[in-house]
Amino acid sequence: MRERLNEWISPVGWVAIGGVAVAVVLGWPRGWTELRVIGVACGVLLVFSALWLLGRTAYDVRFDLHRQRVVAGESASGRVVIANRGRRALFGTRIELNVGRGRAHFMLPALAADEVHEQLFDIPTRRRGVITIGPVASVRTDPVGLLRRTRRWTGSIDLHVHPRTVGLSHDSTGFIRDVEGVTTQELSSSDVSFHALREYQPGDDRRAIHWRTTARVGRLMVRQFEETRRAHLLVIVPTHLDDHASADELELVISVAGSLARHAFSLERQVTLVTSGGMLEARTAPMMLDRLAELEPAAVRVPLPELAARAASVVPQASVAAILAGAGAQAVDLRRAHRALPVSISTFAVRCAAGHELAHRRIGDLTALDVPDLASLPKALRGLR
Repeated sequence: MRERLNEWISPVGWVAIGGVAVAVVLGWPRGWTELRVIGVACGVLLVFSALWLLGRTAYDVRFDLHRQRVVAGESASGRVVIANRGRRALFGTRIELNVGRGRAHFMLPALAADEVHEQLFDIPTRRRGVITIGPVASVRTDPVGLLRRTRRWTGSIDLHVHPRTVGLSHDSTGFIRDVEGVTTQELSSSDVSFHALREYQPGDDRRAIHWRTTARVGRLMVRQFEETRRAHLLVIVPTHLDDHASADELELVISVAGSLARHAFSLERQVTLVTSGGMLEARTAPMMLDRLAELEPAAVRVPLPELAARAASVVPQASVAAILAGAGAQAVDLRRAHRALPVSISTFAVRCAAGHELAHRRIGDLTALDVPDLASLPKALRGLR
């Protein structure tokens, strides 16, 4: 109830209400003429303000954003279009537009009947995230400023501010590039990669029968294949603040994850991100970047080896894995995380270490890259095989 009153009564209005209350409580019982005068004056002003706000407005309001996805650091532009659909002219009023936790406003001039006013706006973005734009509301106030009348005219739109990413060359991430996928050691009765012939068994698909060999040996022989799987990138992203030296380092890790994911999608690969807070999946690069824009720091810290084990259990079909970590990650943590993944997955690690030099290291059979900033990522990955 208090929030609803605050939408109608300004701080000056509360002072006027207080003046009326003091006059009623103290002025009349004790015969204080001064307090009575103050109370009457405040009461008259409140009645005048309430009468000023009476009446209806007939605005037709709509707003839109030119783009609902931008990269951190870019500006998002949009417009608010307001039309007077009433039969009489409307006085100028204050228009407010909620922008995230803040609020932008502009003065709407007086509009004649059927007149339209267009207001353009720009929203600067500094960091990754989701900014809720709207609703658009008109705010009418009396000349004294005691009361105000707010009316919302539109809904809201979510602006996704994607993390900064960098383009990668097509041979820089160690993806296996055969068209048929990555061959496994599992045998199948139907696939692409031919393995051998074996004798027919009840239940085998008759379409796999090799008739030439059957005619030669005198018994049914069927083709046997090696199972293949489509190249699938798994990115392991620790997102608890304690895993990183600062919030900026976490943003660098997320930007690296977004760059790897965007590159994999450009190669028509499957991509899954496993974070400390759960799994992120998407079918396209913009949708994955939307998920990263929505990503919040995890509430519970998960050790890197445990996070890698979780990732292996939820994405067993991965063919390439990238273990991301902050500058504080130790070699023993990276090695244990690597051992938690199946040996069939080609794995590399990227340690985001601001202020350090770009470096390639070997930790056992794991290649670890030290990346000081996002611009260094393509060079770091160029030599990865």
